[in-house]
Amino acid sequence: MKYKKLIKEHYKKEAGKDKLSMHSTMADLNTRRLEIENIVAFLKDNKKCLEVGCGNGSASIEISKAKKLDLLCVDFSPEMIALAKKQPTLGIKGKIKFQEEDVLKLKYENLFDFIFTERCIINLLSLEDQKKALKNISNALKVGGNLILLEAFNDGLGELNSSRKDIGLEPIAPAYHNLYLDKDLVIEYLKGQDLKFVKESNFLRSYFFGSRVIYPFFAKANKKDIKYNTAFARYFSFFPPFGNYSQIKILLFKKVKK
Repeated sequence: MKYKKLIKEHYKKEAGKDKLSMHSTMADLNTRRLEIENIVAFLKDNKKCLEVGCGNGSASIEISKAKKLDLLCVDFSPEMIALAKKQPTLGIKGKIKFQEEDVLKLKYENLFDFIFTERCIINLLSLEDQKKALKNISNALKVGGNLILLEAFNDGLGELNSSRKDIGLEPIAPAYHNLYLDKDLVIEYLKGQDLKFVKESNFLRSYFFGSRVIYPFFAKANKKDIKYNTAFARYFSFFPPFGNYSQIKILLFKKVKK
């Protein structure tokens, strides 16, 4: 993949910048907290799990403190995995292992009860590679197992930007190292990989409407800099979800017999 060097360099810089911090790859800690809470909600104790795209392992540790798992966490960035192996594991309920591995080269077959991603597939900058990664993930799942696909999708971004446009804000664009997913295409493709679509969890939609629409509107009107993790924006993270105002969401799938 021609873009591999670009992605490697990006995460090498991220690793050097944020070290073991929960800020790593996600500056917005409210988003990070809600991601962890919503992944945990789908997991079950005493299950064999694979996390694809674990970064520096900070979220992995928090998930392992909430659920008793046999968890393998992989990432293709050597710098991120080196950091993950330094994370303190005191308080985790089960087992956790960090390993350098490329999702495009996964070789597992029918091994895991749960697999979850955390904004990993969007780092593959071609549709062909995204499909290959999803196929490898499907192969790694046991029949009856669940895929918790936490990624960024175009439909939510479109709704968010329409709201921003209505009040004179510039659109939010995907980061240079991301290719957002088409929800319908993903569902249809995974259906061909024996993964049945179960549900969509757009858990960030209220928070993103508050933090990416309402907060920046008032910040702009009052000539204030827009910042992450403000008390004003955090308020919206406790709202029940409504609408479709976030690009980041979870699609839940179940592997069925052929």
